[in-house]
Amino acid sequence: MKIFKLPDLGEGLPDATIREWLVQEGDSVAADQPLVTVETAKALVEVPSPYAGVVEKCFVAAGQTLNTGQPLIGFKQGEIAQTSAKMPDTGTVVGKIEAGGQALTQEHHPVSNRPRSATPAVRALARQLGVDLSRLHPAGSRFSEAEVRAAATGATMSMRQQKSMRQESMRQESIRVQAPSQSDGVLVAPTIPSASAEPARRAMAMVMAQSRDQICPMTLCDEVDISRWPKGTNATVRLLRAMVEAASAEQNLNAYFINDTLQPQAPINVGLAVDASKGLYVPVLKDVAALSPQDLQAAIARFKQQAEDGGIPQQDLQGATIHLSNFGSLAGRFATPVVVPPLVCIVGAGRAHKAVLPHKGKARVRKLLPLSITADHRAVTGGELARFLQTMREQLETGE
Repeated sequence: MKIFKLPDLGEGLPDATIREWLVQEGDSVAADQPLVTVETAKALVEVPSPYAGVVEKCFVAAGQTLNTGQPLIGFKQGEIAQTSAKMPDTGTVVGKIEAGGQALTQEHHPVSNRPRSATPAVRALARQLGVDLSRLHPAGSRFSEAEVRAAATGATMSMRQQKSMRQESMRQESIRVQAPSQSDGVLVAPTIPSASAEPARRAMAMVMAQSRDQICPMTLCDEVDISRWPKGTNATVRLLRAMVEAASAEQNLNAYFINDTLQPQAPINVGLAVDASKGLYVPVLKDVAALSPQDLQAAIARFKQQAEDGGIPQQDLQGATIHLSNFGSLAGRFATPVVVPPLVCIVGAGRAHKAVLPHKGKARVRKLLPLSITADHRAVTGGELARFLQTMREQLETGE
């Protein structure tokens, strides 16, 4: 039996939870065919097959947790040899495994542009809603959540809606940004939480331990008068726009600190803390300055729904350059937000409240929004953080 072990998926965790097997024992698979969907560090990830052959054994069941490097799936050696012998040499073979002078298998480079009809998160939603994707055709290259929900209710989408979704898919592909691995510059290896915990909670525990060991935090707090905001103003969108202005003025706050080197980043990608029943998720709004208020609201709503449905696509959890926690939507005025390395800044917004304050020589009732901003003092000066906060105040106090 040729054993394929769980590879390092690059998520900062030493294990993964099996969510769905896409093949069964006895199935014939092609090289790079998806074998299993796993959940690790809050993302659903497909693991492709490095071989073409016949599955002999699946070593773990759905719902179980497997450590990196442990056996995942086994292939029949004889069947691999037969399959490999029929494959033409296309120049993609990178090596052969020899045993007793006989080649047992051929390994192939994964094909990065192979077609997929849906991401793992969308397939999970389809199973939850009872939608059979094999009987449908996506408007674009992949099914969207909107298409799955429409299919579940029996609704159909107009050509205009389909065109809009295709454009959104192309836009998301064009702004995809990779962040450095969170393992960059690690000084102390944090304790690994129990494998019985939800992956999202284990990931959160590891990141918090890393922050505790590496960050020298300083927090500034203030209140912003938002009485001039029009009725119905989306607080999160206003905060995001103010962060863009502040980070543009103080670029060292939108940065990575790796190996004692401060590296300002562009564009401004905001990781938005999303509270869900399974734990804390931090999806990333890419290039916030380029997104309209409507785009931001739609993305925020999508992330919240994905978090509750059980997983956010891996690419949407990568690339943050600064963080935002709008904890005031739940409770609390001030906090000490936690900076996650290699980032250097996180903005926290508390619950808005009313207070009597002097305004134009008279006592007036004003609406105030509390802000708490934490930065890594190893990389950011107190003056830089204060100017960042001041710029956010100026932007938020306007009625626009």
